[in-house]
Amino acid sequence: MRLRFALLALVLAACQPAGSDLPPVGAALVTSQKEACEAGGGRWGTGLSEETFVCYRTPADAGQSCAVASDCEGLCLARSRTCAPVVPLFGCNEVLGRLGARTTLCIE
Repeated sequence: MRLRFALLALVLAACQPAGSDLPPVGAALVTSQKEACEAGGGRWGTGLSEETFVCYRTPADAGQSCAVASDCEGLCLARSRTCAPVVPLFGCNEVLGRLGARTTLCIE
């Protein structure tokens, strides 16, 4: 049985083009995404669950006043009429749409 698995691994390895770098998976993928996030000025953390990782970043226009969605990199918050302090902004939030209409947006 071990010989069969070793042979299968050898056959599958032979299918890869010479010198090709395969993209990372599993823990290596999480590590590379975390490094890319932090290198770009983001903060790496968990999302709504402990199993989900997210790159949080502060938009350049965070806290600035807004009247429509296009005034902000992220969301235009309806209650304060300011651009959201972080992207992504999880949960349910009242936001202003592209025409300035107030709506509830839920991001899980």
